[in-house]
Amino acid sequence: MMSARYPGPGARVLAALLAVFCFAYTVPAGAETFRETLDVWIAKLEVRAAELEAAPPVTVTRIGAGATLKKGESGERVGRLAARLVELGHLAPEQLRTVFDDTVDNAVRAFQLAQGLKPDGRVGDGTRRALDRTAQEAALMIRQSAASMRAARDAGLESVLYVNLPNQTVTLVRNDRLELTMRAVVGRPSRETPLLEDRITHIIVNPTWTVPPTVLKQDKLPLLRTKGTPGISNATVYLDGEPVPPEAVDWSQVSPGRVRIVQQPGDHNALGRFRFNLTNPHNIYLHGTNEPHLFDREVRTISSGCVRLKDARHLAELLLADVGITPQKIDAMLATGEPQWVKVRSLPVRFVYWTATVDADGVVRLHNDVYDMMDEVAAAGTRSGA
Repeated sequence: MMSARYPGPGARVLAALLAVFCFAYTVPAGAETFRETLDVWIAKLEVRAAELEAAPPVTVTRIGAGATLKKGESGERVGRLAARLVELGHLAPEQLRTVFDDTVDNAVRAFQLAQGLKPDGRVGDGTRRALDRTAQEAALMIRQSAASMRAARDAGLESVLYVNLPNQTVTLVRNDRLELTMRAVVGRPSRETPLLEDRITHIIVNPTWTVPPTVLKQDKLPLLRTKGTPGISNATVYLDGEPVPPEAVDWSQVSPGRVRIVQQPGDHNALGRFRFNLTNPHNIYLHGTNEPHLFDREVRTISSGCVRLKDARHLAELLLADVGITPQKIDAMLATGEPQWVKVRSLPVRFVYWTATVDADGVVRLHNDVYDMMDEVAAAGTRSGA
């Protein structure tokens, strides 16, 4: 991961633990059940945390929060960036500078490649947090994640869907066997996806989408007021319970409670073709999407709180098979274009906050504390693995 010429004391250990890219769940050699897989992951996390805690102190220059840094810029933060890259061995000491030139750009890209980040040379929030992280902070993240995994293991759930918020992945375990993992989109920091213990009860094929109250108030009603449209395709706008042509209404004095917007089913629908109903009072659920390109992003904290699935159909097929619905039957249901509710076997869902995980090669990876809630997670993790 680091230059052999400029490793710096203890830097290899730190750099190996700075990664924030999403990982692939795999069953390690010798592990037959998911519980045994968790045992392997926990052991690896504890070893890495101990290594960090035993490492000698090293200099850590913090870049600090701010606008994205990119080639062509200059100033104090660029100087701190260069200093940090020297500490991590991606620049030589004589290459310190305050201008983001080709040399710094190449070093940033090398760091990003080493960490599994998109090597675009831009130091946005994700890359900056990875650069700023200290050994002590990494050890704490690892210890808390190990504790949360231990609690999840000890909860004894044979079948469960894990939604890991820091690295935005969803993993299905059934009969203590890992069945699938996929990328997900979760809530943005201003609209966090809460840490829930819940269950899937129904799947809706061809769902409608009713705009949630927060999105209605903050996003759609302002559009109605300024443009006379909610900006949603194939949607019906209701005022006081009656459908209205939105362009014919003066929305300036209309309160959010009088408005409802419902998007009709189809490939254009914001929920995609599948919605997985939960039971929580926060109106949080899982669903597909009409924007598959979003899963190409490294950081996918961009929803209004619900969880979008990269392959919602795959999950639907697995759960619907348990109640006798075949892929061919799903095709027929989709072809109707009408919403169809199907009760499925209740499946526990655990929203977890694992900022440290183990990738397919057995390497510990760190993921950003996307909601700045590490202090809260320690207690939650020891309670239930969530």
